[in-house]
Amino acid sequence: MRVHLTVKRIRALKFAPQGERFEVMDAIVPGFGVRVNAKSMSYILTARFPGSRHPTRRTIASVGEIDLASAREKARKWLEKMKKDQAPPTLRERIRRRQNPDEDTFAKVAEKFLRNHVHRNKLRSAREFERIIHKELIPLWGKRDFKSIRRSDVARMLDAKEETAPVQADYILSILSKLCNWYMARDEDYVSPIVRGMRRTKPRQRARDRVFDDDELRIFWKATSDGTTYSAFVRTALLTAQRKTKVLEIQWGEINDEGVWIIPTAFREKSNAKTLGLSRLALDVIDSQPQREDSEYIFAGLGPKPIDGLSKMKKRLDNRMGELNGEPVPYWVVHDLRRTARSLMARAGVRPDICERVLGHAIPGVWGVYDRYSYEEEKTEAISKLAELIEQIISPQKKAANPIPLRFRQPDRQEDLQSTG
Repeated sequence: MRVHLTVKRIRALKFAPQGERFEVMDAIVPGFGVRVNAKSMSYILTARFPGSRHPTRRTIASVGEIDLASAREKARKWLEKMKKDQAPPTLRERIRRRQNPDEDTFAKVAEKFLRNHVHRNKLRSAREFERIIHKELIPLWGKRDFKSIRRSDVARMLDAKEETAPVQADYILSILSKLCNWYMARDEDYVSPIVRGMRRTKPRQRARDRVFDDDELRIFWKATSDGTTYSAFVRTALLTAQRKTKVLEIQWGEINDEGVWIIPTAFREKSNAKTLGLSRLALDVIDSQPQREDSEYIFAGLGPKPIDGLSKMKKRLDNRMGELNGEPVPYWVVHDLRRTARSLMARAGVRPDICERVLGHAIPGVWGVYDRYSYEEEKTEAISKLAELIEQIISPQKKAANPIPLRFRQPDRQEDLQSTG
């Protein structure tokens, strides 16, 4: 029975006959209710942990010990906590672990996958694999037997994530699928729980072509003039055209006295050279950050690591941009800054293959195989052209020098150049 529980309704309840009990569930908070037996009444909560098939029932307090409003609020808080926590292992799982202490838990398999596949093969997205596995998957299923993760567990996890970040849900699914396929190739009895139809977005939604126009770029620059670490981070992402994680983890020791960024090996794409010369504007943004003794990162958070809680910071930036624009700015993500930078470099007269080399993209065809020149000077000049054009856009009253076409060696094969455009 589900009703709107009130103090009056609870007072009107009669005790159950000896040896029996019944429950009256609340219509406001899911799973919250009152259990009535022969001698007492208690506030209870019945809910499922993520990944658990069976509901868990908890006693909140005896009726009369706390009031109804307090019990209902405590139930809400417990529900939130249960959504974040993983389900406790079942009795069968606990017995199996005791008999087989070395059995593969999800955490153990995930760490093996990172060590023996992701890092050994030097995947360029290794940091993202680590982030998703350590922040999204291990906290949810880490102690469970890897083989116990079922299709319903995955679907439940994706459903929860889809409410706020459907594209992120698909990204998590992609990494989880690779992990399951890797394990399946090593265990003939295992079948991956990932099947077709689990994606939460359509291909058209996943393929992004968002770039800032000039007005949006001016709004973005003004909104990021507040001096916060996050604003400096996104400005640097735009001015360097590099991936979010790579920019986020820049360290002070990686930039030499000539303003050249010495890119760590872990972040070097297959076609990307070891260095990237930074523009004066990018160096000004970086110099605005305080160099702290307790962190080696330029965009440091409260502790020694880079800033965290990027989603909340991005939301605050969106709000500032909306206020400056008079209405919300169309949805964008940090990776769109990289695409915007690529488009601006082309607009500034940078040759297509140099734009691709700045971004770290592989150059296709024979040209990409045999041309081993580093193009360091050309990439540095491209980054400078990008900064000059951005300054010209954000301050149209300040006339920047006309973009001068970059001086490049002519490619050996014209068709290869066209294929990169």
